[in-house]
Amino acid sequence: MLTRLRDPRRSWPVERAVVEGLERVVWVFKSVDAIAGHASRLPIERVLIKPDGEREVITDDPLARLLNKGRVNRLEKGPQLRKRLSGQVLLSPNGAFVEVSTNRRGQPIGLDLLPPGRTRPVPGRAGDLLSHFETIGPDGQRHTIDPERVLWFRDPHPTDAFRAISPMEAAGLSVDLDFLARLYNATFLRNDGRPGGVIGIDGEVDDDEMDRIQGIFGKGAHEAGKLTVLQGDLSFIDLAARPRDMAYADLARISKEEILAAFGVPESILGNASGRTFDNAAQEEFGFWTHTMLPHLSLLVTGWDTDHDDESFYEINTDTVEVLQRAKAARRAEAREEFSAGLISPDEYRAIAGYDPVDLPHSRALYIAQGKTPIPGREEDAEALGLAPPQDAPAELPAEGDEPPAAGLDGGGGVLGEEPPAGEDVPAVEGDAGAEENALSRLRELFDENGSEEQESADDEPASTGTSAATEGEQPGAEEDDEPRQRRRQTKSSTAAGPGSVLVEVLDQLGGRLVGRTVARLESPKYRKYTRHFIAEYKVDTRVGDNPLDAARIVPEEAWRAEAEQAALPVFAAAAAAARGGVQAHDSAMAAAAVGEEFGRVAAVVRGAVEELDQAGTPIEEIVQAVHAIDLRDWAADIAANLPA
Repeated sequence: MLTRLRDPRRSWPVERAVVEGLERVVWVFKSVDAIAGHASRLPIERVLIKPDGEREVITDDPLARLLNKGRVNRLEKGPQLRKRLSGQVLLSPNGAFVEVSTNRRGQPIGLDLLPPGRTRPVPGRAGDLLSHFETIGPDGQRHTIDPERVLWFRDPHPTDAFRAISPMEAAGLSVDLDFLARLYNATFLRNDGRPGGVIGIDGEVDDDEMDRIQGIFGKGAHEAGKLTVLQGDLSFIDLAARPRDMAYADLARISKEEILAAFGVPESILGNASGRTFDNAAQEEFGFWTHTMLPHLSLLVTGWDTDHDDESFYEINTDTVEVLQRAKAARRAEAREEFSAGLISPDEYRAIAGYDPVDLPHSRALYIAQGKTPIPGREEDAEALGLAPPQDAPAELPAEGDEPPAAGLDGGGGVLGEEPPAGEDVPAVEGDAGAEENALSRLRELFDENGSEEQESADDEPASTGTSAATEGEQPGAEEDDEPRQRRRQTKSSTAAGPGSVLVEVLDQLGGRLVGRTVARLESPKYRKYTRHFIAEYKVDTRVGDNPLDAARIVPEEAWRAEAEQAALPVFAAAAAAARGGVQAHDSAMAAAAVGEEFGRVAAVVRGAVEELDQAGTPIEEIVQAVHAIDLRDWAADIAANLPA
């Protein structure tokens, strides 16, 4: 049995594979046509990988130009030769052979496919694996070709280096079975002489009469189903098809599945997606390109590729294949999620997405979610990101007895640590913690003329937020007020010079966003619906009412608390990791929670202000203006200064 299976007559040389497989079995033809057609339409490129990892496509490569759109010989262009080449690789057990014609500079100017059935590699002697290639021309003469001029394309045989392997050898029996089953049915219908029934006549009938009756009934498919009359007793015999004759459908289905499996081509790729869901058809297309086409394209590229001095290589560009871009799109989507979570920087995402990196401090930094706080990726980026003071800036206040710094260092027009003269107001500068009256205190005074007990107790404390002018009845230069104020400013200045400056900036930016969000909600018709602040659009507009503003929705305390905690946590973690923030790693979460609680109190104050201004009948424009004037930098400085060491 094994001897019979190894019989050369049962092998599939390329001539037999073409005649008995490609040209007469529909599944072989469509499989080869689908694979070769896709392979021939994709452009081939020569790519150079630079030392920095950047890919560069060499646009003036002569071989790539020939294969993509050039005329490779007198009969065909590059895509036509590539389609024939793919077909030969799939059908020939010897592989495919391409003879290359070059000019004097060694550049390819022509390509010819040698007949795969009449070309073979000749082994060398004395350890030389390959001596030359030999081909038999149409005239029967043998021709020797230098191996340097021949490119050999093949799916390598696992045991024989001089042979290839093709799907036709694995699917040979199924191809024969499919063909013979179809041939049997076609021959049966063409030659079938069985009548649909037999009629016997009791009695004798002469020959002439018998011939006349027999001549009435012909043979062939167009005569099927008719009755035949025979001499003898009258009887009827049903000669309809038996169950074994109906096995052709199962036989054809099984042989089709085996042939398509050998070539790796699902039926949906051939144009028949019936009986499949959209997901199943899409998965079949993905499997075809990943499991069949990519290995086939790799074999073709390996054949074209030769050694280059610049270590470049050829590849087939599959960017136009939509199904193969799903993996890249999924990777980009994953990278966007990682960027949103603060795990990668914008430059790292751009590298994944195929863009050139910007290579700036802001594009190299990590941005934590929610607050989008930049975490410098390099120590020198901290200053450019505004997270560290300039190197030439004073880190501390001058010691007692030293010469005071030049005017304007305190940001308010005066000398840092020195009170302005009596009767003069220091112009307010954005970001100065003691330049003008605390914005929240002024907001409280808008709706409470006498001030709450909480505000009065805060005003009585000497370490309260600084003001631009002295309180009534107190001298601006009084020693009892000057000393607490100087001590407070020294605390904030030292905080600003250390890691606490990062926290001040982060919380100041967060406060600006939260205040801006509150202003936007106050101005939104959605949050003013059914209140007196809603502007009617019609004569009778039911959206105008007398309900109070929903301050809990406009200023959600829990949201303020959570966002402040999330924004502060990376700062404390970075300070702990750098071992210069005074905050241990296990205390980072507790410190961030403390910051969140402080911002929760700020939200409660703002919410109460909105409620009381609304109850007092204040127009919405004035409420918006009052909230818009809030500056939370003082609060941020207080929080950073009062955190435990």
